[in-house]
Amino acid sequence: MKLKIVYFGSSLAGKSTNIKVLYKMLKAQNLVKGELVSMQTDEQRTLFMDLFLTQMDIEGIQLDVKVMTTPGQFRLHSLRKVIMKDVDGLVFVVDSDSERERANFLVLRETAAVLKERGEDLFNLPVVVQYNKRDLPNAMSVDELESRFNPWGTEYVLAIATQGQGVRETFSKIVKTALAKRYAKNHDN
Repeated sequence: MKLKIVYFGSSLAGKSTNIKVLYKMLKAQNLVKGELVSMQTDEQRTLFMDLFLTQMDIEGIQLDVKVMTTPGQFRLHSLRKVIMKDVDGLVFVVDSDSERERANFLVLRETAAVLKERGEDLFNLPVVVQYNKRDLPNAMSVDELESRFNPWGTEYVLAIATQGQGVRETFSKIVKTALAKRYAKNHDN
């Protein structure tokens, strides 16, 4: 079985950090196929996307998971549209910094528009929200974040991706959520 998981969020929210840390964690367990592909600018900003493949066995089911990020820059709308094709699950990486509130909102709105252009509804896809950068002194409270950035009322994870906190938990939650949705869809037919 194959799954495609895409991490989206505003520029510098921590999408690439999540992917890099997750890749190292899974590689240490021999659960990755190939290398991490990452294209960044000199300022360590993702130019196109980050991508790696992982393979795991979950309760006897062989699972191949393609893990990707979208670029955060708004000018790369058409690339985000391509990356979102056939997505099975989304991780919304929210920057907890109170000064990034507008950027978080804009990327949420823009992602909904990208998916709508693809004939998908953001609210029908499996989503896990990750509140990243919880160590910042001006981090918004979880209640504020929940009311602003979790319109699904879905599971969320508190994270400090640079320290690895919440990274594996986020990935585990989205894989389980995407598998549950796929299972339900297959049994409704």
